Amino acid sequence: MKFPPLRRFREKHQKTYILPTLYGVALGGLCLLLLGIAFASTNNAVYFLCFLLSSLAIQSLVETNKNIELLEITHFEIKDFFADETGAILLCLKNLGSKSIYDLQIGASALLSQSVPLMPALLKKEIQIPLKIKSPGIHSVPFLQISSEFPFHFARSWKKNYIDISFYVFPPRRGLSEFSRQAFVGRDLKANELDNFKSHREYQTTDSPQRIDWKVTARTEKLMVKEFDQNSATKIDLRWEDCPQTEDSEKYAQLSLWIDLAEKSNYEYSLTLPKVTIGYGHGPQHRLTCLRALL
Repeated sequence: MKFPPLRRFREKHQKTYILPTLYGVALGGLCLLLLGIAFASTNNAVYFLCFLLSSLAIQSLVETNKNIELLEITHFEIKDFFADETGAILLCLKNLGSKSIYDLQIGASALLSQSVPLMPALLKKEIQIPLKIKSPGIHSVPFLQISSEFPFHFARSWKKNYIDISFYVFPPRRGLSEFSRQAFVGRDLKANELDNFKSHREYQTTDSPQRIDWKVTARTEKLMVKEFDQNSATKIDLRWEDCPQTEDSEKYAQLSLWIDLAEKSNYEYSLTLPKVTIGYGHGPQHRLTCLRALL
């Protein structure tokens, strides 16, 4: 099974853009008003105030533009995650300038923005941006936008970092936490449990009631459950037709949960879908292959 190439980080040529904020527009309007009053009244004090505010506005544009001009993203990573859960974008920022950078906002559409109050000169900093996507599939991040209104909020400068990267969002882990009895290959569930039986222990609230050994419980007068050897790999077959749900989206969610549980239980498992069959295996790579097949 082939999958599209992922996690290729590429930055295009970056340009810094700058526009006045509402405060900047108000300041510009005030300067024009003062200039008109000074021209009409020939009042030197009003001229001086007008040019002082104009100088402040120009200096604000220059400083705001310089604040992000020498900032770059040196590393970008997104790990695959499940729908209805929160993933994370890992960024590594580097300040190439000799001065500190202040009050950054980093984000893009569909992403929650992240604030970075301070980036010291010539240093790197790692940040995480939370990411939530409800629909399973192969997704991409078209760009990340870095912006700032430092120091006076009269202007806003920004630049876009175009990113060539894709990631998987798996179906949500939802459904029955117990495997279908038909999932165990070539034998019934009791035979598998008999071979993997290790010992008894007292019942805990996180244990499934199906694990309670009622005969031992009656003899000891304590709730006792069977404990099994997790290192003894049981083969199970996770099949589309064994899912109790009727809707396709819920079947995918059930299989997503079963794959995750099978891996955590150290089972060797296969996956059978209407158009795809994956043989037995276990381990992180096999889990990833099965989860990606659900998309």
